[in-house]
Amino acid sequence: MPEMGTKDRQTVMPDGRRSEQPAIAGVYVRELGNVLTRSGFMTEICRSDWAEVGITVRQVNWVCLNPGAVTDWHVHRRQTDRIIGVGGSIRLALWDGREQSPTCGATEVVRLSALRPVLVVVPPGVWHGLRNESGDMAGYVNVIDQLYEHEDPDNWRSTPGSGDMPDIL
Repeated sequence: MPEMGTKDRQTVMPDGRRSEQPAIAGVYVRELGNVLTRSGFMTEICRSDWAEVGITVRQVNWVCLNPGAVTDWHVHRRQTDRIIGVGGSIRLALWDGREQSPTCGATEVVRLSALRPVLVVVPPGVWHGLRNESGDMAGYVNVIDQLYEHEDPDNWRSTPGSGDMPDIL
């Protein structure tokens, strides 16, 4: 099994691009940046001409997390998530559970917020969970390539702290 450890993305180059390769194969982080306007700021959160997007959008979900809230670890077999933090401060923990992946067992942490807008692509088979690290509500948008099937969800869960996943959430 590959060495376990948490990769924390904090280093970006002056032009906003990340200065390192992702720790998990198939996970991409695109630094988005804010455009200051006379009345506030604007952020492009998803464009079809970005290589990381690479999909026809099937569904967009807006999720709000209560202060200090932690989601379950979850994974999809078919769905690719494209997660963008839009409010508060969120810790996105990732664990590569794909047996055939060159980075099987690798972990990574990405911090999301409106102050540091990033698009994180989470491919099928990569477990992920989110923690609201702010004292207020925090939110993210998930742009996905599959419709949610209520009768047969492409969603498997594990409770944080159960011992099934690395303790990085």
